[in-house]
Parts: sequence; C-alpha cells; structure tokens
Amino acid sequence: MDNNNQRIGFIYFSEPTYFINRKIQTWLPALHDLGANTVIFGSDFSKAIPEDVFNCARVNDLTPVVHFKAELPLARKLNDVAFLLDVYSRWGVSDVILGDKPNLKLAWPTSGWHYENLVDHFLDRFIPLANHAVRIGLTPVMAPLQAGGDYWDTAFIELLLKGLMRRRLDAILDQLCLSCYGYTFNKPLSWGQGGPERWPGSKPYLTPNGQEDQLGFNNFEWLNRIGQKVTRKDYPVIILDAGNSGMQYSRQDGDSSVHDIRAIYKELNGNEESRDLFAKDSIKYCAFSLETILDRTIGVLSIENLNSVFKDENNVATGKNNYDENKKLISHYLLLPSHTSGVADVVLNKVRPIIKKFQPTVGFSLEEAVLAKKVSVYPDEILFSDADLNQLRSSGCIVEILPESGIEIATRIQETSINR
Repeated sequence: MDNNNQRIGFIYFSEPTYFINRKIQTWLPALHDLGANTVIFGSDFSKAIPEDVFNCARVNDLTPVVHFKAELPLARKLNDVAFLLDVYSRWGVSDVILGDKPNLKLAWPTSGWHYENLVDHFLDRFIPLANHAVRIGLTPVMAPLQAGGDYWDTAFIELLLKGLMRRRLDAILDQLCLSCYGYTFNKPLSWGQGGPERWPGSKPYLTPNGQEDQLGFNNFEWLNRIGQKVTRKDYPVIILDAGNSGMQYSRQDGDSSVHDIRAIYKELNGNEESRDLFAKDSIKYCAFSLETILDRTIGVLSIENLNSVFKDENNVATGKNNYDENKKLISHYLLLPSHTSGVADVVLNKVRPIIKKFQPTVGFSLEEAVLAKKVSVYPDEILFSDADLNQLRSSGCIVEILPESGIEIATRIQETSINR
C-alpha cells in the first residue's frame, strides 16, 4: 500500500474547554506525532470556531475540516450562514461536512420528520450550502448517514445522487465527497467487504442468512459502489469515528473498540502488521474520535494514554475505574488555572502556603494531573469543569477542591497540621 495515498485524521473534542489555546497547543502536536494530517472540528451555524484553532492546526501540518452537525438551515437563510463558510475558507479549511445523520428522526428537531420526501427535503437545504462551498473553493461533503437508520442509508444515498443528477447540478457532483461513520456494530472489520456486488442478496431491512450487509466498518465501500452505479463517478469517502462500535458502552464493548481502533490505524499505516483488512482505494481519510477513545479508556485522556492506544497494545487501560494506582508518577499535583495572560498573582499568593508546606508538583494541565495520586485544584469553572474533575476521579485521583479564599486555604492547612 502506498502510504502517501492514505490519510489519518482525528475528530477533535467538542467540549469548549478543549479550545483554550493551552489545550489546543498540547493536543494538536500530539495528533501530528501519530501521523495525522487532518483534524476535524465540530461546529454549528450560530458562531465561528476561534481563528487561533485553525492557525495552530496549520502550524502542526494538520489540514482543518469543519463538520456542521446541526440541522441544515432553510435555503432562504443561506445569507445568514454563508459568512461562516467564507471565514473558514480564509482560515485554511479544506472540506465542510454538511449535516449529520439526516436519515434519523432525531436529526430533524426543528422542521420535523418527512419520510415520504425526506431526501428532497434534505437536498433543498444541502444544495445552497454545497453550491456556495464550491464557489469559494471548499469541498462539499455529504452528511454521514446512520448505517441502517430510520430511512435506510443505502436507499437514501442512491436517491440523493439521483436527485443531484436530475437537477443537473454538475458543479456539486464534480466536487462532491461522501462520508460515513466507521462503526463496527461489534462485527469483524471484514464484515460487508466487497460491497453490494459481493453480497447481492442484501436488501434494505433484509439480510438473508449467508449474506452480509453495510452495517459494519466497510459501510464506506457500499457508498462508493452506489456512487459508481448512479453517477459513474468514483467518489472518495471520509470515514468518521473509525472503530467505534456505534453501540451503548459496556466494558466488553470498550475493549473491542480499542482493539478495532488500533487495528484500523495499523492497517492505514501500512506497516508490517497490516493484513489487508479492508479495501483502501476509496478512502480519502479515516478519522478517529478523541471523545470515543476517551469514553473507551480510563475516563481521562492524556497524551500518554492516547499514544498507548495506538502504539502500545499492552499498556491500555480500558473500562472505568481500573487505573493502576501503582503507575501514578506524581504523589501530589497542584492544578492551577492559567489563562492567556498567565497565572494571576493573586492566585499564586493564595496557594503559596500549600506550595511551602506540601511541596506539590505545580502545573496547569489536566493531562498531567491524571498522573497524580492526589490533585489539589484551585477552582475555575471555565478551565476545570465538573466533567473534568469527575474524569480525574474516574482515573483514580483523589481530588481536593480548594477554597477560593486565601484565608480559608491557610485555615485548612492549619487544621490539617493540628489533626496530624
């Protein structure tokens, strides 16, 4: 396999705290070090992702991609959202993924579900955005569908491509890219390989015994074949959230997901361990979700743990609350908030008694804090959310939330000394 033709990407966190400069500058270099050259950011139509995020991506040789996951706006509201595409184009974005799982009822919270003319209903919203994307040099990417779904995914994509052809939208058809979710549904990675030509007995909502269908990782191959049949074009496919089971989490499922994520990664890298698990010619890039990896590992995803998922199969902690305390490298970590301007002097003055008496490791990183047995946190609702603190606890850390008052901190230290 030609390594240069295969692309590895990551879907970045959606939590706002991960868009702080310090975290962006921590995580994006780590993704590049894993061989990624694409990073996908989720967005809605209400506001733009900060420009600094895209600047950092480009500095780390990562091509930024934006995935609009919200319900697509009506055509008459195009002018209200086109500016976002213009801005993202100027900031170096290459592809825009327009929509998310439109073949599910849950994807239509505002306008409601229109089963009989669902595809046309979606096209009425997709086409204006795709046309504008093409005009400003962006690649329009068809929304990933839910494999199976409330409206069968293979039928949906076939009708969508026929709809674009019927409307003679050659500009979109010539630039279009497809996308799908790389869910495994706890089936082997080879499930459905070969597409509809190999499994002609598979029909919507019916897969006879001895046949396989598109409900597995090779969903991308089925989409590509349908595109060839309808348009005679060989559409590239972007795979999202590769290796996720797509099913509710369980400990057994978690172990399987991590194993599949690693197997897909090794296959794309084309190293000596690759086994031709799946066809690769139609893959534009394959993106792994950091949030899926977080959910399927120990609960707090550090750079060290991320590397262990992809590089060291003997050193991955999966499932919740199973972190080995003997591997904690730091006995006591003082976690302080650090904004763009640095650490406030007033905060340093308040925690100075802790530093003097207990001599903890002082830092500003949740990723470092996860390596500590005890973490004392100076509270900051923006930088350290309840979810962040719960993830530290899930990783086996003893978490102490400090008072905001310097007097109360000093009093607590004094009481600790007396109790001892």
